[in-house]
Amino acid sequence: MKKFLIAAVSVALFVGCSAPEGTFNLSIDIPEAGDSPVRISLEDNEVLFEGNLSNGKLDTDIDDILEQHVMVQIQELGTPGMYFHDGADVSIAFDSINGFQIKAGAFNDSVNAFNQRLEMFNNTMGMLEIKFRDAMTQNDTAAQAMIRTEAMNLLDSQAKTVNKFAKRNDLLGAAIILSQNSSDITIEDYIAVRDQISEEYHDCPDYAKIEAKIAEMSRSAVGTPFTDFYQATPDGDSLNILGVDGKYVLVDFWASWCRPCRAANPALVSLYNNYHDRGFNIVGISLDQDGAKWKAGIEEDGLPWPQVSDLQGWGNEISVYYAIQFIPQNLLLDDNGVIVGKNQTPEELAAFLENNL
Repeated sequence: MKKFLIAAVSVALFVGCSAPEGTFNLSIDIPEAGDSPVRISLEDNEVLFEGNLSNGKLDTDIDDILEQHVMVQIQELGTPGMYFHDGADVSIAFDSINGFQIKAGAFNDSVNAFNQRLEMFNNTMGMLEIKFRDAMTQNDTAAQAMIRTEAMNLLDSQAKTVNKFAKRNDLLGAAIILSQNSSDITIEDYIAVRDQISEEYHDCPDYAKIEAKIAEMSRSAVGTPFTDFYQATPDGDSLNILGVDGKYVLVDFWASWCRPCRAANPALVSLYNNYHDRGFNIVGISLDQDGAKWKAGIEEDGLPWPQVSDLQGWGNEISVYYAIQFIPQNLLLDDNGVIVGKNQTPEELAAFLENNL
């Protein structure tokens, strides 16, 4: 999950988003970094400052910017740091245990509390992944199903935590929700966050980003006609998605390297076997880059449905168009090519197919 060092504070933003005059002070005190090169930049790579530390220290004034994420890169330290700029002065320290320690005004005052809450989710999910791998090794399908349900509940809880914060924290809410990759965050959630952002922040980068996110997600909204694409099959032929026969066709975004995808495949195979004769079909869109591994994954998991890929990984043309940022994901199409379901679990799909086929 993409994480940013962002404060979770329920306070009003103090500085307007019209480009302010003046500067903010940047001070760095990291003795172990020596005379390392340092670069301060925005997410679009616009450089705010570039120079060198002097015995680990730097003190400079920088022209102020609109509220947005800022990246701190100190070559000697390797991993960059992030903070959300709100016009306040910035001081940066670092230690090998906690990493960057960035003080940057009200937005970062509560950063540790918010990140610790998200870290709790991440740690719990990590333990579930270990348990799931053990269950797979032991071929314990009952345990796999139970762990999968627990993981889905955890993701739902995390999404609710993010949504609750994002929908009541103005521009900072946009920054928070944009940093998440979760199927539990819907287009309606993004719209609600956008609509609560004060007009004074409508020129800020994160407002433009959330507008773009909503536009992207609207392409895959339920009730929207699916835009067709052609891609190569494992045999090298060309297949278009809407050319796959079926009263209902599941468009499954996956990859051979994706463990959750591979773990979900047995349930999809079961659905296919149970409902294919009644008009259900699946087409896999792989985010693989290695053709041999893609074909091996199909064979190992016994996937009988059509498969396509352009072997561009996350740059897959179809996945980019539909703003796929994590996998597995799926879209369910009816026989008119209209999206009638999105990111349904195997249980939800089974119930839908039982009632509609």
